[in-house]
Amino acid sequence: MAMPAFDAQVLKDRLTALDLEKKITFGALCCERLLPNYLAFQQDSGWGDAAHVRNALDCATSFVLGEKSSLQEIKAASAACESAAPNSDDFSSIYVTAAQDACFSICSLLDCLIEEDVGKVVRAAIYATESVDLYVQEIEAMDPADPQLEKRILMHHLMQRELQQQEKDLVAIESVDALSLSFLEERKSSWSNEGKGNLDSQ
Repeated sequence: MAMPAFDAQVLKDRLTALDLEKKITFGALCCERLLPNYLAFQQDSGWGDAAHVRNALDCATSFVLGEKSSLQEIKAASAACESAAPNSDDFSSIYVTAAQDACFSICSLLDCLIEEDVGKVVRAAIYATESVDLYVQEIEAMDPADPQLEKRILMHHLMQRELQQQEKDLVAIESVDALSLSFLEERKSSWSNEGKGNLDSQ
């Protein structure tokens, strides 16, 4: 069965019912699928700092596991991650926007740690779908004027795979009694394209 279009309000309502650790877990799993896109950009363009991006995501994951960073450490990690985002005007790589999305999704997640604003986690999930949206239009040479454009993007296997994974992760997080490293690893390994980002075909 095909997944319906991403609905930010529905996601926000479901996340609102969860504690902060579970909210961050969902966002972190979305970000994990974006990090390989950043690596693809760095390899393609010869520019970037994946270590800072990875460190920022690890800061969020550590919070989930009870290893809470200080406010200063969170802000420093976010600033370093943001500085690693490429300027789209400077690169022709097809992955440049996806690399930006990877950085900004993680920064948004760290903002949630500071502000406890569920909308920041929703934003991370939006970045995950937007990365696929733009990439699909590029690789399939879709016509922006096509009245069926949104439907074609939604039904593309890359978009369906991302939406399905978000739903599976959220259901698992809603159901689990206590978060743990083994739970996080299990959710990461459930990604059908393990080791690759959400732009890579199987």
